[in-house]
Amino acid sequence: MGFPALQHVTSLQSVAHLFGSTKNRCGIYFLAFQSGLFYVGQAVDVVRRFSQHRRNHDDIVGFSFIPVSQPKLNDIERTLIFKAESLGLKITNAVHVTSIVGDTDFDLVVPLAEQDTWLNLPIRSAISDKSASRVVLPEAQQVRFSKQFNRFNKHPMGSSALKLLTQYVDNCIPAPRRTEYSFWAVSCMPSGNSDWPRLLCVNAALMELFVAGWQKQDAGGALWSFVNVAEDVLLEHWKSLNKLKIKFPFLRLEQSSYRDAGQHQVRILCEGSERLMMLLLSDPGISKAAATLALRVMRKRATIYGKYHCPQLADLALSSA
Repeated sequence: MGFPALQHVTSLQSVAHLFGSTKNRCGIYFLAFQSGLFYVGQAVDVVRRFSQHRRNHDDIVGFSFIPVSQPKLNDIERTLIFKAESLGLKITNAVHVTSIVGDTDFDLVVPLAEQDTWLNLPIRSAISDKSASRVVLPEAQQVRFSKQFNRFNKHPMGSSALKLLTQYVDNCIPAPRRTEYSFWAVSCMPSGNSDWPRLLCVNAALMELFVAGWQKQDAGGALWSFVNVAEDVLLEHWKSLNKLKIKFPFLRLEQSSYRDAGQHQVRILCEGSERLMMLLLSDPGISKAAATLALRVMRKRATIYGKYHCPQLADLALSSA
């Protein structure tokens, strides 16, 4: 990965002796743990950062460092995390990684065995989640989004967008009733590009999973939507993105770069609700790739978008699923 040989730091509380007062302390560091796990991080002052890690982890056994100028920290950190994953290293990072290592808060709600079973079903559905209790949110949450929800209901594309949302939640969100609000949220009529206004947006962690809207400049009010999917899973089925585009020429594929989705992510864009609904239902490659990305992201952390969650819209989608 380009790091110097690991320094043994098993019993050390600081790495100050490696830098003194002259060496550059800004850069990317690499930690090795006794368990065989690793971590790649960035720091403006790596000596201070190492001591912070040591207070929380007494099993750090190895340390290495590459000096990097501050403006380049984010890009180089991401590149090295991707490289570590590609080499098969088990890294404990949450940001930029494809899949998080270890137990997570999400696993307490949906056990790992259930996650694996759900993900590998030919047709994933929220059937096992039907008996779960509905999330009851404060009345203020209902009131806050009542105007947006009324606008959504009156919009000529609203019913088509709702069908898409129902299909996505039912097939691509693990245990949607149990994980609603804490791990995924749907916003109603969110703000965005004025030429491409949004009807709804499903979020998890710090990113968008699925979005539907309409083209304002189109006199017919054509519906558009996109879904972010796991590229590695998509390629397991389709072998190449070019084959997918030949089979479905109405799709547009773009590389996406959300921090929470790691290095294997592609955005599938489509016009017309029936087309995307068909793919989420009938194409096992696209459906599983969408479900895999949603699960990976939800396992990383709770969503920050709960405050924008529209319970009326979620109730409609969950009751229709």
